[in-house]
Amino acid sequence: MKSRSLILFLLLYFHGNAQNTRRDIDSIENIVKTTQHNNRRISEMAILVQKYFIAGEDKKSKVLYASALKEALATRSDSALGMLYHVKGNVFYYESKFDSALVYFEKAVTLRKRIKDNIGFLKSNGNLGSIYFMNGDYETALRYYEETMKTEAALGFEEGKYFSVPNLAAIYQRLKMYDKALSLLRKSEKIYEGKPAQLASVYDGLSDAFDGIKQTDSALKYSFAALSIAQELKEIRAENHAHISIGLLYNKLKKPHIAREHFLKSLELSKLLKDKRYEIAALGNLAAFEVDSNRTDSALKYIERIVQLKKELNITTNQEDLAKLFAQYYFNKKDYKSAYEQLYLYDKYTDSLYNIETNSRIAEIQEKYESDKKDRENQILQHENKTYKTTRNYLLVILLIALTAVIGAVFAYRKIKRSKELVMKQKHLIEEKQKEILDSINYAKRIQYALLASDNLLSKHLPSHFVLFRPKDVVSGDFYWATPSADGFIFVTADCTGHGVPGAFMSLLNISKLSQAINENNIIRPDLILNEVRSEIIAALNPEGSKDVSKDGMDAVVCKLDLPKMRLQFSAANNSFYIIRNGQIITCKADKMPVGKGHDDSLMFSFNEIELHKGDMIYTFTDGFADQFGGPLGKKFKYKQLEELLLKIHLHSVESQKQTLDETFTAWKGSLEQVDDMCIIGVRI
Repeated sequence: MKSRSLILFLLLYFHGNAQNTRRDIDSIENIVKTTQHNNRRISEMAILVQKYFIAGEDKKSKVLYASALKEALATRSDSALGMLYHVKGNVFYYESKFDSALVYFEKAVTLRKRIKDNIGFLKSNGNLGSIYFMNGDYETALRYYEETMKTEAALGFEEGKYFSVPNLAAIYQRLKMYDKALSLLRKSEKIYEGKPAQLASVYDGLSDAFDGIKQTDSALKYSFAALSIAQELKEIRAENHAHISIGLLYNKLKKPHIAREHFLKSLELSKLLKDKRYEIAALGNLAAFEVDSNRTDSALKYIERIVQLKKELNITTNQEDLAKLFAQYYFNKKDYKSAYEQLYLYDKYTDSLYNIETNSRIAEIQEKYESDKKDRENQILQHENKTYKTTRNYLLVILLIALTAVIGAVFAYRKIKRSKELVMKQKHLIEEKQKEILDSINYAKRIQYALLASDNLLSKHLPSHFVLFRPKDVVSGDFYWATPSADGFIFVTADCTGHGVPGAFMSLLNISKLSQAINENNIIRPDLILNEVRSEIIAALNPEGSKDVSKDGMDAVVCKLDLPKMRLQFSAANNSFYIIRNGQIITCKADKMPVGKGHDDSLMFSFNEIELHKGDMIYTFTDGFADQFGGPLGKKFKYKQLEELLLKIHLHSVESQKQTLDETFTAWKGSLEQVDDMCIIGVRI
């Protein structure tokens, strides 16, 4: 069941206090008891109302709300009253009583607007938009979101401080305007840099947007990123959402059993949260799995619970998903009449009566229906207690359904025939284009590999070394390059902006500029090399008169090794590296700026020099290994675990080290997609 549009709502940024600990409650209870300021006390009581509810102490929550409301009305504290209305709306929202939540948020908005409580207004107004989104009224939700965003800007607040930009992106995604959604989400990624809770919401949005444009691998990458943040923050709601998203994506990748594991985990978390909306999403996807597996009895228990919950919550979105699920369910049970009716509803909800998938299903149902029609008519005629009028009317209904189905089947047949011809023509065209593209990319690979440091060159100047190089795609944004200099040997490990074809273009440009700086301009000090290359890259990507500013470039480590003097000079942009000596890691820190346009292009790269000892092991690398998702929980490998691995193997032969690193990376990645290019160079002194 494609419940992704429903899932989008479930993690809209909602202004309520999701975090809840006993320490929070004890602290607020103490403030309520001790403060002498009425307005402060009532405001803290409002926060406590929500804390009690989230902690499962419903009775305490209701009693405290009544007491706080009475005091707010008696003291005429409008600001506290606005907060109480807002909190009551949050409680109704968590209970999935959306009509009641709307009433209280509207009260809060009216009051907060009147008393010029700007921050309160932004929060309540944004929540109103989220409720309308849930109820499928996207136009109204969009109006509220745009008003909230414009008000935030007019008041001079930092963008995204009180209104979550991903909420607006969610509307555009629901309306299938993925370009607008992606633009907003990329913007959000910068706004919320360093704010993991908000970034989780952004990553969820990016996952949905990439899914919408059929880039499932990218969507999965962002869903796992959101899951990692949720688990680190112990945010169960966000973790639940990520499991459903990951399950949906694995389903699209034809890995239903992995998908089912994530749906079951979501159902478990939903029950823990007592959140019926998440429960619907998890049940829907589990029901679809059972239906697809032709286990109708198992599917029925999920479907019955979904129908019950949809009625309880009065949810109007995703009706097309339910209709499609029910159609498949009834078809598997050989109840073709009910299956046909559900497909008719599906067409009605999706506003596409003659799409290929639906029409082929109608034709299939019609064929089965005809074979059962005579049996049903015979049963009617043999029924002695039926009057002639009833029998006639029943037959007319049957004939009308049959006629409708036949007409639908005829249209379907014609459309399918035309579509098949078009699909075959397009298939041949795509295959030809794909071959041309692959041939071009493979040729580009040969060019790129020819420019990398050759095995002969490295073996001549670095007798004991290894290079582990695993591009994500055919061509790579990571590269390693080397050249002899007058007083040593220079080798570079770099990670260019992007991967695949765009990353490869950047690697060729960067290699060209490195060669020009060292071999043509005779610049051999590492920091001066990076300064020169940065200037050249910025000039090349931002020609005079260009309107757009390009921040593409690379993160890189430039090392100059002087073995006779046992010295290592280096300069590093964003990528630190390690030297392991006597079982201890020495971290050679990088400057926090790229070789390309950054926040301050006037800053110079640092020059560093370190004395080497015999037996030292130098490791330079890009971020591909540490950032790879995998393991039993689908988390990042991370640098801490990489350090532990390098410490464990650093005394082994370089060939053995390379093999261990390669096998570890493969095992950690498992069935997941490789998220980035990966390169590690090891040099023993």
